[in-house]
Amino acid sequence: MTYRQIINAVLRRLREDSIGSDWSGALIDASGPTDYQVLIGDFVNEVKREVEDAWDWTSLRRIETVATAADTRTYTIPGTSQRTRLLSVQEQEQGQMLQGVPDSWIRSTQYPSPDSSGVPSYFSINSTVSGLGSVGALQAQLYPKPDQVYNVNYYVVDPQDDLTNATDVLTCPEFPVIMGVWARAIAERGEDGGTLSDMAQMQYQQALSDAIQQDVGRHSDEVIWNGV
Repeated sequence: MTYRQIINAVLRRLREDSIGSDWSGALIDASGPTDYQVLIGDFVNEVKREVEDAWDWTSLRRIETVATAADTRTYTIPGTSQRTRLLSVQEQEQGQMLQGVPDSWIRSTQYPSPDSSGVPSYFSINSTVSGLGSVGALQAQLYPKPDQVYNVNYYVVDPQDDLTNATDVLTCPEFPVIMGVWARAIAERGEDGGTLSDMAQMQYQQALSDAIQQDVGRHSDEVIWNGV
């Protein structure tokens, strides 16, 4: 669903006027939508973040491949941000999975003896600093330091940027977002604590739980079930 369609799905549940046509540019700067419609748009992005952070959704997963260079330890992972979650790291040629270690462990390997080099076996993650890429992107440090070119796959979960334009398409499951925005809008009206507000919140939690269970089936190897 597009940003406008999601907003309108919530507005209909609130018995409010829908946005009749796509707007131009960012919603906050658009002249057509009313202040209340813009508020619902803000709620969409707030709830979207909640849903994105609730599970490692299939639709948010991707692989970023970074080629190493000899005698270079640190690499920026393109297209990532502070909200990006890392699932695994693998060196392509040998198929070796790299083991995650603390950043302090990587630093400790450099002293007092000369740094080791070879096929990377370990990695640590932090955020980039000036001169290494976009501030806020994730940065990987490898050990041993690569002695030649290796292609390293970073399997990440990368939440979508905030929706701004009418035609922006939501990447994570849409129904939990709609129900979460509806619950938030009811609470904003001052109806929180009542039966309707409680019901809306329960429906949001149920929609989110159902969506997670559906997606878990695609990654059953990642889930540990505790049962009798």
